[in-house]
Amino acid sequence: MRRHVSSGRMLWALLGLGLLLPMAASAQDAKVQVQVEVVLASKKGAEVDPPELEKMKEQFQKQNFSFTSFKRLSNEVLTVSAKSASEVKLPNGANATLQLQGIKDGTATVRVAIPRQPTLDVELGRQGAVYQKAGKYVGGELILVLSPPAR
Repeated sequence: MRRHVSSGRMLWALLGLGLLLPMAASAQDAKVQVQVEVVLASKKGAEVDPPELEKMKEQFQKQNFSFTSFKRLSNEVLTVSAKSASEVKLPNGANATLQLQGIKDGTATVRVAIPRQPTLDVELGRQGAVYQKAGKYVGGELILVLSPPAR
C-alpha cells in the first residue's frame, strides 16, 4: 500500500473496500465521491455504535490503539474536486477540508487538512478506508474515516 506521508505525521490506512471511481475524466474538472464519517474513539466504556464500527475497533486493537468505545457522530458523501476544497464540520468546532490532487489507475489522491493536525495527501481507492486523527473531543479522539461510498 502506497501513501504520501512525511515523517512524523500520523495516518491510519486500514480495511479493504471497493474502488474509488472518478465522476469526471478531465484532470482540471476531476471529481470523486468520498464517504466521510466522523467517529469518536475513546477509552470510556465499551459502546460501539453503530455495530458496523466493530471492524474499526478490531483493526485499532490489532494496531495496539487502546480505544474501547467507538461512536459515529456523522456520515456523509462528499463530492471532492480539484478546483475547490470541500469542508466537513467537526463537532470540536474545527473544519476539515478535502481537495482532490489527482486520479491515477482508479486511485484518487486527496489532500486532507485539519486544524492543529498535519496536512496529508492520502490515496483512496483499492486499499479501502483511511483513518485520520481529527483532534480531541469530550475525552476522546475524533477520527475522520474516508472511503469510497457504499454501493
